[in-house]
Amino acid sequence: MNYNEKEIKKGIKLHEIKVKEVPAIDDELAKDASEFDTLEAWKKDIQEKYREIGLIIDQPKQGEGNSNDGNTARRFFSDPETAASITGVDYDLIRRFQIILEVIACSKKIDANKFGQYANETATLYNQKYSWRHMPTTVHKILFHGEQIIQHNMLPIGDLSEEAQEKRNKDYRFFREHNTRKISRYCTNEDLINILLCTSDPYMSSIRQKWKSTSLELDEEAKQLLQNENQSYLEEIFTNIV
Repeated sequence: MNYNEKEIKKGIKLHEIKVKEVPAIDDELAKDASEFDTLEAWKKDIQEKYREIGLIIDQPKQGEGNSNDGNTARRFFSDPETAASITGVDYDLIRRFQIILEVIACSKKIDANKFGQYANETATLYNQKYSWRHMPTTVHKILFHGEQIIQHNMLPIGDLSEEAQEKRNKDYRFFREHNTRKISRYCTNEDLINILLCTSDPYMSSIRQKWKSTSLELDEEAKQLLQNENQSYLEEIFTNIV
């Protein structure tokens, strides 16, 4: 059994294997795959090429899982041309995913109809290029149900991520060490919860001094999917509260 057959059988459904209706894979991807004897050899080649430009892909980290985190993903999609040349994946598909990730990560109001149309076009391109590969669940939710999620949420998707919780881990450790009573676990947790509630209050956050942050400029194609690119959705809400 050669490499291509293993990759096809890994990507299609079980009943398709049973009836031997194996769909054709993308020509460019098949050309790249034919250069290697095993999956591990192809994976190692991709890792080495990315390591040359300072990006570590799918390597274990002591006590922290592996190197495939949000920062790695951002760097991967920030340069679609390099990603396409190294992995063999279609450039237009990577470029479209880059735009979608930029839009859903920003704190601006998204035009649900435009986003839905763009996502449907991306899903069509995915099925045309890689019909042999089962679409991941997360990708399916974004492309087919992203429009409905945007319409039924008061806040942008980017403000509903776990990034805020992860950033509070440092505050949690600092407050527990310096701002809590250590006479009992009850008192320690009580003080910790109180100070976290105070520091995360929406009104307190709105009047707190804003720190200067270096935010990346949105791509012009991404701006076309927004309702108002000049105003943050959170700024609009806090203005109405005050």
